[in-house]
Amino acid sequence: MPETVNPQESVFMKPLIFLLPAVLSLHAAAQNYVIADDRLSSGVLTLEGSSFSVSTVNPNGNVCDYEGIVRNRIASDGEGCVVHFSFKRDSVRLDIPESAREACQSYCGHNAFFDRVYYKMPTACAPKYAEAAERRFQAAYRDKRFREAANLKRQYLNQCGRFLYLTDWMRVLNDLAVSFKNAGDKAPCRKTLAPLSEWLRDYRPNYINETDYKREASAARFNLKQCEAE
Repeated sequence: MPETVNPQESVFMKPLIFLLPAVLSLHAAAQNYVIADDRLSSGVLTLEGSSFSVSTVNPNGNVCDYEGIVRNRIASDGEGCVVHFSFKRDSVRLDIPESAREACQSYCGHNAFFDRVYYKMPTACAPKYAEAAERRFQAAYRDKRFREAANLKRQYLNQCGRFLYLTDWMRVLNDLAVSFKNAGDKAPCRKTLAPLSEWLRDYRPNYINETDYKREASAARFNLKQCEAE
């Protein structure tokens, strides 16, 4: 971490950690679709030919794991669980008829579910590309090329932000805000941190993300104070 950065500031020093990374890596040749626009859940749907598997984790850490074969856009386990698949260019929607909901719930923990929309993640957001982007950001930041660092982090956020878990998203916003602050651009620093206001005010972390949340929340409050100072 550069010596000019206060310890409370968050400058991301390691690649982003997506939930379920093992699933993504093990099925690199298959088509992977992930949950988007949900800061507290994660999930991946993997399609390989007519075979599929789906794994999700809900905000309380309860999981769903289900796999099978899709025929005519329908998958059935033969024991009552029936899933309908709707395919679009960049997404796949899974729907469960009400009559099959109880049977399908047997594959899930308490309050967990897998019938939702899954999106194709841009190549730039895949782990190896995210790692490369992070190295470029860190190099620019270490060299005090703060505007370049901000542009790199903003580009990553624009491409991949919707796929990030809450604490990873907070970390990226903190990194971007710090880059703006050190470039002397306090207005964009404040604007960057504005989406965190409701999470800092209303959200109560659980055992899964409490440590990471408290670290990023503390950094966000510190960074915001720095960016509000004259």
